[in-house]
Amino acid sequence: MKKKNLLFILASFLLFSCINEEGEGGISVVQGHIFKVLHEDDIYSFDADTFPAAKTDVYIVYGDEPIYGDKMETGYDGYYRFRYLTDGTYKVFAYSTFPNSRKVAVIDSVTVAKGETKTVNDIYIHEGKSLETSYIKGRVLATYYNKGYAITAPITAYGVRVYIRLVGTLYHFDEVRTGLDGVFMFQKLDPGEYEVFTFTENKITEVLSPVIQTVTISDKGIIKTIDTPFQIIITT
Repeated sequence: MKKKNLLFILASFLLFSCINEEGEGGISVVQGHIFKVLHEDDIYSFDADTFPAAKTDVYIVYGDEPIYGDKMETGYDGYYRFRYLTDGTYKVFAYSTFPNSRKVAVIDSVTVAKGETKTVNDIYIHEGKSLETSYIKGRVLATYYNKGYAITAPITAYGVRVYIRLVGTLYHFDEVRTGLDGVFMFQKLDPGEYEVFTFTENKITEVLSPVIQTVTISDKGIIKTIDTPFQIIITT
């Protein structure tokens, strides 16, 4: 009799443990919304558009499991809803995608009681070509000369080519032209040390020589402004 009672208690304990594990087989619900933050290219700022992440995979992890237990695709409004869950703690995540195709999970957790519908905090995922990259911004001023004589004071230089290369390398990897205000900007840069340069003319011989400034980007997601404008001579 004692042996039967012991087996009954053990079976009841195992059954109780299984019932109380996180996962499917209950009447609880975990729901929420996923939003996408798009870091667009060629906008020369860190402004980003945020909108519901439609048709995006979202995952749920049961308790402390090492891998996800289920996944689904969000609706047009970024909404998801995991149903038929037991009470317990769950992690919900979706992936941000970086320009190099690297993916990083954005995770939130929630604890739900039996029969409860629990809403997870909004999850924001990021993607776009300018995500976690930096910019270098500067300005070019030109003094115009004719036959060795200055015909203008230094003024904003429009349409001047500006180049960028890594320190220690011979050749530039990108070039841009200045705008009407003499401003130029290089984007999608990783942290590192760069040389930004343009060319000035000799006011007599018109021979070109480089004007170089070294710029260090110490972190991701910053705009580094070159404080001192480039001063060049243009002959006419």
